[in-house]
Amino acid sequence: MFKILTLTLTLTLTMMTLSAMATTGKVPRQKVYIEGNVKEKKVYKMDELSDLPTVDQEIIDPYTSNKKIKFTGIYLSEIFKIHGNSNATSMEVIAINDYKVTISKSLAASEKMILAFKGDGQYLTVSQRGPARIVIPGKGLLSEGELAKEGINWVWFVKRIIIK
Repeated sequence: MFKILTLTLTLTLTMMTLSAMATTGKVPRQKVYIEGNVKEKKVYKMDELSDLPTVDQEIIDPYTSNKKIKFTGIYLSEIFKIHGNSNATSMEVIAINDYKVTISKSLAASEKMILAFKGDGQYLTVSQRGPARIVIPGKGLLSEGELAKEGINWVWFVKRIIIK
């Protein structure tokens, strides 16, 4: 009985510590690298992304039980404008686990895809699939079957964007 009580108390304290860390607003140390068919390679710390033209967008996040979250980030179309050469047509978005998708310039613009780095005013943590992730507004509630199709471009843990 004592072991169960100790384990329960330890888990509770750990969760409280993690929750407090998530709400401190501490800037994550990870970076996003932008390279490829670009005017100049760039490495962004998470707080430097705020220097770009950002947007706030309330999005129903299918990966948090369809919770509505106010994401802050940069439209991928803006990343094309700021960094891509005029002949750039797509970008490969790569996560820290090497998951990658290729997103065309036209799809990024028409879907208003966002490279988000904050959720509800706080920097995204790894437990929130951050510190940077791709989110797509306007999808509404997605069933599990729809999520399998629509969720392909919702890249979590973004580390690199290669413009092509």
